[in-house]
Amino acid sequence: MATVSSGNVVIFGAGGPVGAATIASLKDHYTLRSTDAIPLQQVVDEERRQSAHAPLPEVLGAPHENRVVDVRDYEQVREACEGMDAAINLTVVRPHPEMAFTVNMVGAYNVAKAAAECGLKRLIHTGPFHTGLNHSADYWHDHEVVDDVPLHPGDDLYAMSKYLGNQVTRVFAERQGVETLTYLFCGFRPREILPEQRGRGVGSFTVSWEDTGESILCGLRAPAMENPYEVFFIAAETPDRKHRVDKARRLLGWQASDTWEEMYRRS
Repeated sequence: MATVSSGNVVIFGAGGPVGAATIASLKDHYTLRSTDAIPLQQVVDEERRQSAHAPLPEVLGAPHENRVVDVRDYEQVREACEGMDAAINLTVVRPHPEMAFTVNMVGAYNVAKAAAECGLKRLIHTGPFHTGLNHSADYWHDHEVVDDVPLHPGDDLYAMSKYLGNQVTRVFAERQGVETLTYLFCGFRPREILPEQRGRGVGSFTVSWEDTGESILCGLRAPAMENPYEVFFIAAETPDRKHRVDKARRLLGWQASDTWEEMYRRS
């Protein structure tokens, strides 16, 4: 598939903080169709933040577009993909058993199927790092763990449902030719730490919101992948290299500008 260096990009789950970071990084380079289950303006007006200091999405005007789309509804998803060059699926539901599976798994199926039918060049799918690195995995205490380790979601509802969504997108990548980049995240931090946020430390799999958005931009601009389905750790590399991020540097041309050491000192 070709690099998506310009054109039209649809974002599913744009109302969340990763969506906000993605909009901020892409808005000057692509024409965006930002979608969520509720209007983005409502997200902003009601300050529906995932956490106390998580970013809110910018509601863009023309030529960009904002839509209400339920990823559980295939027709809505397909209509949102029409005329697009790439899709980014950031949708997620955590605690609700039925919705977790219908959004995280069925939603992933709908986005991947629509991407294939609409001839999109690239799909970026996202999930939590514990989809592959759950505490029950044999390598939980290992170091220099690479992106391509076998996935071990364990029995956590969130991880299990996102794991199944990942496998759905893998099938579409390998059978339908939808080049798919799966990003695994965990902890997020703002670049600028407020005084009340200090003293909380930094986890071993952390990335700034700003670098998160830049990783999406790099994923769209990257050349054709070595395989139709690729998994990437998106995090600042720790001094002990517990989680290797070499692959993101090599294939995406991305590495965190906010290093783990800098985030630790600011924390």
